[in-house]
Parts: sequence; C-alpha cells; structure tokens
Amino acid sequence: MTRRYLIFLFSSAAVPVFASSPDLSGGSNIVHEMTFFVLQLGVIILLAKIAGILFEKMKMSGTLGEITIGIIAGPFMLGSVPLSFIGLEQGLFPHSGGTIPVTNELYGVSIIASILLLFISGLETDLKLLLRYLFSGGAVGIGGVIFSFFPGAFIGMYFLDLPFMSPECLFLGIMSTATSVGITAMILSENKYMESPEGVTILSAAIIDDVLGIVILSVVMGIAVVLTEGGSINWGSISMISLKAISVWLGFTFAGILLSHKLGGFLKKFGSKYMFSIIAIGLALILAGIFEKAGLAMIIGAYIMGLSLSETDLSFEIQEVIHPIKEFLVPVFFVIMGMLVDIRSITSGTIVFALVYSVLALLSKVIGCGAPAMMTGFNAKGALRIGVGMMPRGEVGLIIAGIGLSNGFIDQNIYGVAIMMVLAGIVTTPPILNLLLNMPGKGIERDEEDGMDEYRIETGGRDQTEILLHTIIEYFEREGYYITRLVMEMDVFQIRKDKIFIKMIRAKDNEIIFSSRKEDAEFVREVVFEACVNLESNSREIISRLNLKELQEEKARVNGKNKIKIHFDISKILTPECIIMDLKAEKKEDAVRELTDILEKESRIADGKMIFKEIMARENIISTGICNGIAMPHARSEGVYRTQIAIGIKKTGIDFDSMDGSPAKIIALLVSSTEKNDPHIKILSSLVAYFYKKEDVDRFLSLNNKDEIINFFRLENKKNLIRKITGRVSRRKKI
Repeated sequence: MTRRYLIFLFSSAAVPVFASSPDLSGGSNIVHEMTFFVLQLGVIILLAKIAGILFEKMKMSGTLGEITIGIIAGPFMLGSVPLSFIGLEQGLFPHSGGTIPVTNELYGVSIIASILLLFISGLETDLKLLLRYLFSGGAVGIGGVIFSFFPGAFIGMYFLDLPFMSPECLFLGIMSTATSVGITAMILSENKYMESPEGVTILSAAIIDDVLGIVILSVVMGIAVVLTEGGSINWGSISMISLKAISVWLGFTFAGILLSHKLGGFLKKFGSKYMFSIIAIGLALILAGIFEKAGLAMIIGAYIMGLSLSETDLSFEIQEVIHPIKEFLVPVFFVIMGMLVDIRSITSGTIVFALVYSVLALLSKVIGCGAPAMMTGFNAKGALRIGVGMMPRGEVGLIIAGIGLSNGFIDQNIYGVAIMMVLAGIVTTPPILNLLLNMPGKGIERDEEDGMDEYRIETGGRDQTEILLHTIIEYFEREGYYITRLVMEMDVFQIRKDKIFIKMIRAKDNEIIFSSRKEDAEFVREVVFEACVNLESNSREIISRLNLKELQEEKARVNGKNKIKIHFDISKILTPECIIMDLKAEKKEDAVRELTDILEKESRIADGKMIFKEIMARENIISTGICNGIAMPHARSEGVYRTQIAIGIKKTGIDFDSMDGSPAKIIALLVSSTEKNDPHIKILSSLVAYFYKKEDVDRFLSLNNKDEIINFFRLENKKNLIRKITGRVSRRKKI
C-alpha cells in the first residue's frame, strides 16, 4: 500500500514538472536536447533490463527481448505516440527525419557500444587456440562464410531484382556470414561441452569466421562507396579496393600482434588495472576513428586493438574491468538496433523475402560448417552439432546492418529482413542444439593428444572448496600472476603471466580442476600443494587460539543485554504443514530426522538424507541448542532450492546439549541453499530475535494450534516494524 502511494505521489508530482516545460522532443536549445537524451537513455536502460529478465524467465534469450522491446518502443510504433500530458508532443522516441530514425545522441551510444563489443571480441580471440585448430576450425569457418555469403547475395538478386555487385546484395551476403557464438557458448557451457572437440572447433571457427567477415566487410565497404557515388566497377578496380582494404587490415593486425607486449608494457605503467583498462578502451576508440577515416568500418579498428591486447597478460584483467560497462551498453545497443526497424514497411512480399533469407541463412551455416567438419574427422552427429552451433547471428550481424543503413547502402526494408534473420537464429538455435548435445554418443571418433595436463583435487564440500579456491588464488597472485574470472557468473578462472596460461574451474561443489600445458603441470601442482600446507597451518593456528564454546557464550551474553531486531518475517517461509505440535522424538538425532522428513514429505527439499547428514555434521562441531529451551539446528545444502523452516514442539524437552543445560522444547530447523543470495544467517539471527526473551518462549509454548504459531511470527514482525518507525520519528524530533 505504501509503495503504491509513493508511486502515485511521484507520478502526480512529475506531471506538472514535465507539463510546464517546453516540448523536450523539439527545439534547438542544447539544454533541452540533452534533457531529452537523458530521459530517452534512462527509459531505454529500464526497458532493456525488464525485457531481458522477462524473456529469460520464459526460457528465451534476453537479447531477443531487448530487440523486441526496441521495435515496440521505437519511432515506428509506440515511440512516436504523443505524450502531451508530460510535454512530449512528438512522443518519447520521435522519428528524427533522417536515414537513422533515432536521435544522433542515441545512435552515437549504439556506435560506442558496437566499438566496445568488437574490442571485447578481439580480446577474447585466442590466437593459440586458432592455430591449434587451424585446420578443422579454418575449414569450418571458411565453409560457413562462403556457403552463407553467396546464397545471401543471390536471394537479394532474386527479390530485389538487382545485380550481384550492388551494395544491397553485397550487404545481404555479408550480413548472413556473421556468426555470434555467445548463445552457443552458453549452451555448450551448460551441457559441459565447452572443452569438447565440437565446442573448441566452434569457438575457433567463429574466430576465423569473424576475421574473414571483417576482411569481406572492408572490401564491400570500399566497393559500396564507389557504387553509391556513381562510379563504375570493374575487376581491376575491385582488385585495387580489395588490396587496399586487406593491406590496411593486415598491416595494423601484424603490427599490433608484433608490438602487443610493448603495448602491454606501456599500459602497465599506468598502475592499477582500472586505469590501464580505461586507457585500452581509449586506444580502441582512437584506432576505430583511424579506420573510419581510412574508408573502413570503425569496428575493424576496435577488433584489431582487442586482438593486439589478447596476447598480453592484461587481456582478461581488461575484460573483467570493462564487464560492467559492457553490461550497461550492450542491452542499450540491442534496444536501439530494434528501434531502427520500420515495422510498417514490412509487407507480405517483405515477409516472404525475410523468411526465405532467414531459412537459407541458417541452413547455409549448417551445411557450410557441417560438411567441412565431416571432412576433418567429425562424424555426422558432431558435424551437425557444429553446424547448428554456428547458426546464431547477433551483435556482429546487427552492427553490419547498422553500418549499411547509416551509410545508405541498404534501406529500411532490407534492414528489417536482416533483423528477422538475426531473431530467427536466436530463437531456433538453443532448442535444436540442446537436443543434439543431449543425444548419446561422441561427435568424433578419434581422441586428439593436445599436450595439455589436467589436474583435479577434491574437498569435503562447497565451503571447503571456496576457502581453498581463494587460498590458491592468493598464492598465484603472490607469484605475480593475473587471475581473472573468465565467465562472470561462474567460477571459471584464467591464471596468466607472460606465456604461462592456466585455467582453473570449480566444476562441482567439492572439485577444482586445473588445465595447463604439460610443461607447466609441475608448477601448478607445487602452487596447489603449498597453498594447502599454508591453509592447514593457518587453520590449526585459528582453532588453537579460538574457543567455539566461549564465542557462543559471548554471543548469548551480548544478545541478552541488547535489543535484537527482527530482520526477516518468518511467517513468509513457515507454513502450517511444516509445524509439528508434538514431536515423537526423544533424542536430538531423531528430532532432526523427524523435521527433515516433514520437509521432504511436503516437497520443500529435494534430498532429506543429505540435509540430515549436513545438519548433524554441523551439530557435531558445536550444538545449536541455546538458552530458554530453544534449539536451532541449521545448515546450507545442495538438497534444497531455497530457504525452508520446520518447527517442532516437545513440551517435555529433548537433550540438545544447550548452553544453559535446559532441554530444548522448541526446535526450529533451518535449511538454506548453497546459492550466495540465500539469506541464511539473516534468517537465523531473526529466529534468535523471536525467542531471545523467556516470556516469548513461554507465550509460544502456550499456543494451541498451527495457525496461532504462524500468527505469532506475523504479529511479532509487525510489532518490530512499529518499533522501527516510532524510533525513527523520535530520532527526527530530537534533531
């Protein structure tokens, strides 16, 4: 109720503010223009995140949601609807009147995002991986480009009635070659196929695909400029344009790779990783501008700068630092790309054009990449996995389409066709690839000796693994290594210094895997061994200095003196079905088992036996029996998806080895998941707050039924909220 009131109050206040202002969507006042831009950008960020989350909840790509919301909110749909009541007479996203329908400021943001995306693509390029799988990956990448480019251009010739050497047909060809393996990489990772021959081949093929696509884009840009200026094209001039484009690209690429370590040394002089990462982005922007001035696309310069730094030990440090910038800009980029689509221009003929183009673009990747894969040792199953894995088009395809649209090489109809092709790949790839990866059998019959060493160590559980992981990371850092989380949402680390590369993965809650070259294997084992020795030494020192019983008693004394706040409403978790009014158990173990059994019976937990074992392991360290007849057995476990509580009452009491020696009459069992966002300790401290007074315990024991118990927690929480509010009011009065 309070939230609704605040929203209404804010909205009511905002209307006169906007209404009293001049039309923000027009006029030449720079302050008004910037205000309008800030408002637009804020709305885009909000829409992008909401759409991304909603689509992910529906098990679809967040990118699909961002492009879709861009189309809906753009100038050709809701964006141009007048909002007179807040002073936006032409709408929030009116048509700008030019080739690009959004404002120059918004399109500028999308350009910066595209430069950042290709800079990151360059950073992620693994030249050693490229060379290692040069034959199979190269064959797949080249096949995918050739089989995609020509069908894309020929479809343009058929539907547009234009010659092959027209800008429109050339761009239709190049837009169909771009591969975005972001979605594929996610699916491979989820199915644990990232390190498989198919996974590595897809990744290496995508690198070659990107390189060839950038070279072709350089050539096509040069040809398209001549054609749009009314010049004539012959094979001699085509050769010269191609030679110029390839020479500039190769010259900067080789120079960047040769000078990569000097470039890395220059960046290190700036000190912190945050400083040299920002400088690296600045260099990428500078090189992007140079390439645009040379008649090539800005994204090519950005890619080369990233590629140059990919061979330095700063690569993953830079990726980690700029990840938040990427998370900010990339969704905005996809929304703006969606806004460029004129949905009104899509006719029945355009839909047929888009469908044919999309289907052939997807099939051309399957055939063009799958056939060479079979020739390089993969069987039909492996080749099909690779072909489908190369199907998605994403940011690179959209960037190329945006370049074509902004330069006038393609029109809104062709841009809309390209968007539909991108969306088709995003929608169709995940279910098909998941199905293929879950089919039994290998995709390749031979096992390749890769010269890599794999080292696995096991621990006793998640907490132990996390402690050991941080200790090992600290040891590598002491040796001067850069440690970066490769996948931000997962525990996959790149450990790098000079020419030594080590990958560290927490594969399970109780397992850490190291992958390195065989010549570095002994070094890895030595670091792990010394880290374990140091961890054991420190653990013994901590245990010898600390007395858990004394810590527990000190905690109880502090709780007895201070007012304990309730931070969590237990009634939101606890249900009547998980309350036992009269426990049958006579012993601690039986009480814990009885409560875990009721949680399992009510389908609140997945594995009752696992949870019972983990709670008892916690009890064996030190009892959770506190004072006044309360016990709170608890644990984090993989056997539960989210926090659950079960409460049992035994008025005659059960021996719980409590601090004050009294038997436990109220046993509140708490079990939480191992996820980092599950507030286990917060809920545990709230349980203590409900029962820290003896009169509260006595009142609880006098309750007659389960509904009264639920109301007990609900009412106590309300009292706590009232105390908080009155406390704030009194403090303000004093001030």
